[in-house]
Amino acid sequence: MHSPFDILKKKPVGSFRWFEAVNGLESANIRIKELIALSPGEYVVFDQRTHNVILADPSSFWLDPRRE
Repeated sequence: MHSPFDILKKKPVGSFRWFEAVNGLESANIRIKELIALSPGEYVVFDQRTHNVILADPSSFWLDPRRE
């Protein structure tokens, strides 16, 4: 089964490190919470279908699909 979203972590030089693929934004939110606890930083989700970057809101750990 193809997972349409990729979780990426922003590196200091402006590039991104791929972490894993997930099936939905709810799964991405749960996983990003876990990743931030283990490795704080800025995470984004890449939507493979629309090629949009969805930013994680660090204050609530919830993805906002309206932001790019």
